[in-house]
Amino acid sequence: MTVAVIGAGISGLTTAYYLKQQGVDVQVFEKNNYIGGSVITEKKDGFLIDLGPNSTLETSQVLRQLIDQIGLQSQKVYASDVSNKRYVVRDGLLHALPLSPPAFIKTKLFSWKAKLQLLKEPFLPKVEVDDISLADYVRYRLGDEFLDYAINPFVAGVYAGDPEQLSAPAAFPKLYNLEQNYGSFIKGAIKGKRERKKRQEVAKDRAKMFSFLDGMQVFPQALARQLGEVIHLNCEVREVIPHGKGFKVVLEQDSGEQECFFERVVISVPTYVQAKILNSILKERAALLADVLHPPIAVVFMGCKRDDVAHALDGFGFLLPAKEKKQILGSIFSSTIFPQRAPQGKVAFTTFVGGMRNPDNALKDDEEIKELVLKDLNDLVGLHGQPVLTRIRRWPRAIPQYTLGYKKIQALFDELEQEFSGLFFAGNFRRGISVGDSVLSAFETSEKMLKEK
Repeated sequence: MTVAVIGAGISGLTTAYYLKQQGVDVQVFEKNNYIGGSVITEKKDGFLIDLGPNSTLETSQVLRQLIDQIGLQSQKVYASDVSNKRYVVRDGLLHALPLSPPAFIKTKLFSWKAKLQLLKEPFLPKVEVDDISLADYVRYRLGDEFLDYAINPFVAGVYAGDPEQLSAPAAFPKLYNLEQNYGSFIKGAIKGKRERKKRQEVAKDRAKMFSFLDGMQVFPQALARQLGEVIHLNCEVREVIPHGKGFKVVLEQDSGEQECFFERVVISVPTYVQAKILNSILKERAALLADVLHPPIAVVFMGCKRDDVAHALDGFGFLLPAKEKKQILGSIFSSTIFPQRAPQGKVAFTTFVGGMRNPDNALKDDEEIKELVLKDLNDLVGLHGQPVLTRIRRWPRAIPQYTLGYKKIQALFDELEQEFSGLFFAGNFRRGISVGDSVLSAFETSEKMLKEK
């Protein structure tokens, strides 16, 4: 069996790894001159800088086993205990998100009215619609205040998204299923523990966070070492066309255009790229994939003198509700979470700008982005003076947004796999946007293909 994997991000590399382990003749094609997609790590002046995902959650046995299999166990590092504390901004001040009933009672992040409304949640009728925005869903079950000061900043931090536009069942299926299966978020959270244990899964709010001593990029690099010469960089796939009992893959390299033939193809590139290379297959359905929103995000890493920061930096970082009217989405205290992120006497922040909330901010020039980040960090954590190091990476089309109607797009991937034997999909566009979700998508795709071998 010959297989072409299109895209050398985490999903593409992981799918190719699983297939190669089973003796499949697999080739990986990547248009860029590097592997890993948005997973990029740099080192400079004693700072370790992740310019894409900075960590992932240990939510599945699949991910744990993969880390061991590719030899990264000694590199794996868990987040510090202090980073369990997460801040949310309200009225210009950082409030620790309450993690226990006593802390919830004492917190000033939510009013007493909001706290009392939470007691009503188990008794509300469940939602009886096929699709609903996350904002409407939370507003109904928990009220406006929880939407504004818990869900809105959380969605900005995870998706760089807008809860008014995100689909609850598509973007947060486990949360949605808790309510659908048990009639309540709270009852579902309690009763759902048993099911997760059977699946050897851990809820994301309880899963351990980890990275690697040398940053997240060691993950795709380790996969690439396992794959070796089957990875072809600077090789753009222009088109995938059904041909006989397989597919014709049209490639463009420095040497020009060429055609290759494969029995099976795995698509692991963003949906807007899929719309182009699968145009002959998709036809009128191409617009569905082309129109998926991918807002721009700028990742801003700043290394600073510890003495220039007033805040204790005793946590993971902070998130900003839209109601606070700030220019950034939130900031991570990178040097608090993991070791060896900053030299002695220095600290590191990773701040996120843009997203669905303020897309234009991500496209400003470096100096403008730097100034708006410094202003908000000054206001919120008391950062004075200039950073000793600033590194900015723009992602013009970043995280796919699982907006209202996205369930149709998820269903489209299933339809295409049924319609065109040998065509498969794996990526953050399918079952979730995290690194862990991408690995699970790759695992499920490879298992499906091997069963049909």
